[in-house]
Formats: sequence, C-alpha cells, structure tokens
Amino acid sequence: MAQDQKEETIVNVQEVYTKTEVFVDKNRKTLFIVLGAVGALFAGFFAYQYLIVKPKEAEAANALWRAQQWFEKDSLDMALNGNGEFEGFEAVANTYNGTKAGEMAQFYTGIIYRDKGDFQAALTNFQEANLDDETFSILALGNAGDCFVQLGNNEEGASYLEKAAKKAASSKGKDFLAPIYLLKASKVYIELGDKEKAKGLLTSATEGYDKKSQEYNEAAKLLAMLKAEE
Repeated sequence: MAQDQKEETIVNVQEVYTKTEVFVDKNRKTLFIVLGAVGALFAGFFAYQYLIVKPKEAEAANALWRAQQWFEKDSLDMALNGNGEFEGFEAVANTYNGTKAGEMAQFYTGIIYRDKGDFQAALTNFQEANLDDETFSILALGNAGDCFVQLGNNEEGASYLEKAAKKAASSKGKDFLAPIYLLKASKVYIELGDKEKAKGLLTSATEGYDKKSQEYNEAAKLLAMLKAEE
C-alpha cells in the first residue's frame, strides 16, 4: 500500500514537472519577449539614472551655486534673474525642474518674492517646491502659511502654519522650529476667533520645548492672557 502511495506521489510530481516543461516549450517565444522587455526596462532605468539624471543634477547644482552667492551678498535681483551670463533662481527652477537643485531654486525664488512683498508669487513658489530636505520642506510650509495670512486668507494660513508645526515636531530641528510655528498658528487662530484652538497650540508650545527660548516666553504669556479671559 505504501509502495502504491509512493508511486502515485512520484507520478504526480512528474506530471507537474512535465506540464511546466510543456508550457515553457509552447510559450518560449512569449517568455523570451517578456524577459527581454523586463531586462530592457531595468537597463533603460539605470541608463536614465546614470546618463541623464545624475549629469542633470550636477549641472543644476552648478547653476544654483552662482545664484546662491548673489543671494548671500543680498544681490537679490541678480539672484532671482541672473546677470545675462549666469542664470538666477527663477531660470534654474524652470530649467532644472525635478532636480534637487531645481527645487531648492524654487524655494529661494519664493523667499525673494516674499521679501519683495509679492506674496502671491512667493506662495506659488513655496507650494510648487518639492523639497526632500526635512528642514527646508518645513520652512516651505511655514512660509506658505505666512503668505496666505499676508494675502488675507487666515484660514489657509493657519492650516499651513499648523502643518509646519506638526512636521517640525517630528523633525531633528523640533526644538527650534516647532515652537515658532505653533506660536504663529495660535496667533492666526486668535484672529479667527478660535481661542480654544489657539490655547491648545500654545499649550503644546510650552510643553516639551526649551523654556529659555523667546517663543516659549511669548507663548506662555499669551496662553496666560487667554486663560484669564475665561
């Protein structure tokens, strides 16, 4: 009986193996085409990364460098528009869109427009900057919130400032950035008449952060004032 079961098992394994062989034989051409396509896809991906993406990143970083120098020297018009020989942030952002340097150029473009008082242009650039750097992505959210407030849209402003605070709270720079945006967001909520929301944010700003900071002292005073009004 055991021998019959063994023979039956052997037969079943052989049948499966044979069916697999038959499938491969019948579909050999299709399988080769599929495997070739997958291989070509991976080859194309690596070729794109090494022949196009990396050189473009390097080119973008080189273009950004000159504009950053002008920015650090407060030559904001040249930093934004270039000088005819070298590109400024705006051109770098457009030319190298999608690269790390291009996205940073977009952020810097927003900063310059903000400082010039063109808050709509600044907002557009802050929202479009796709930054993979943790700190700069928080700053972009916070600056977008500031621009919304300047444009009279306090609801969106408060929302963006709160998003910046939330993201900052889980970042390496939480002790510095989170209290700043918690305090800013709370002030906007006070303007909106939502004092309960403001008190919640101010409470967060006074818990778990450096008590020697300017933001802590201001948040503590503002929170005490709101509680006194109850």
